[in-house]
Amino acid sequence: MKAVIAERYGGPEVLELADVPAPQVGPNGVLVRVHASSVNPVDWKLRKGMLSGLWKLRFPVIWGCDLSGVVEQVGSAVTFFKPGDEDYGCKHGKVAQTYRGAYAEYVVAPESTLARKPASLRHEEAAAIPLASLTAWQALVEMGGLQAGQRVLVHAAAGGVGVCAVQIAKALGAYVAATARPPNHELLRRLGADELIDYTREKIEEKIKDKLSGYDIVLDGVGQSVWSSSFKALKRGGRLLTLTVPVPEEPSGKLRFYGSAIAGMAPAMARAMFTGKRFAMVSIKPRGGDLEKINSLIEAGKLRPVIEKVFPLEQIADAHRLSEAGHVRGKIVVKIGIG
Repeated sequence: MKAVIAERYGGPEVLELADVPAPQVGPNGVLVRVHASSVNPVDWKLRKGMLSGLWKLRFPVIWGCDLSGVVEQVGSAVTFFKPGDEDYGCKHGKVAQTYRGAYAEYVVAPESTLARKPASLRHEEAAAIPLASLTAWQALVEMGGLQAGQRVLVHAAAGGVGVCAVQIAKALGAYVAATARPPNHELLRRLGADELIDYTREKIEEKIKDKLSGYDIVLDGVGQSVWSSSFKALKRGGRLLTLTVPVPEEPSGKLRFYGSAIAGMAPAMARAMFTGKRFAMVSIKPRGGDLEKINSLIEAGKLRPVIEKVFPLEQIADAHRLSEAGHVRGKIVVKIGIG
């Protein structure tokens, strides 16, 4: 099968198209012929070696998390899927010291990580959903305990996770504020944002009239630069949930990796403790059950994908460059098969 492999950490140029053996199905596995994948920031952070302190991997590797395709074969213990089903999901590619992700014509994923592809979405649209929507769902609903009537602020709201978070929060009955550049304001209004904040010239804490108008949840997709203002904008008891942790830009050992993360988060953790607010890092779990819940929002017309650009698999390096440059609106999709 064709797959994009990397023989080492590095820039987009390390990604190369190659012929590799198709994966084998275990008892709980589902073999999917992939029609589309996508590029998430975690993909190029893995490629650069920024997370190498967590794992020691054996090269070559295949990066990529999201997939949408058609079931080719199922393991002996699989009960929910059968050959011919259209499914989608988010794969954690690390197994032992290997990493086999979704930038490939065929992928084996655990049954528990997949869901039926919404019939209303093409494969290219569906591939834009899993990781971003799971991140937003698990952050807002599971970690944030979001309730109807609460106030939510989404940083980097026009990004992949942001556009999902705005729609999910609105669908669940929240008042939603969003930070974004002015060119993205109209899109976010259409997605359900009640209030738009131009982060290039406005301070979010100055938009808060009193303690009662503060936010119950702030979802941060930016990083340390917004933590101070986010704490000021939170109600007492509110939660600042971050998707970004300070880590070394280059490959590093565990000691440096964890040292950088702890040193970067320590001030925010201390501030949360002394102000009666909460601070936590979002860590998502690939779960088909959560995707089924997200499917209900898609089918009700309350959640839709936003796609910046579609690249063929052969241009994966260009797709990574675009993602790494920042300011992507929604998701970058990678077309792998007919879909």
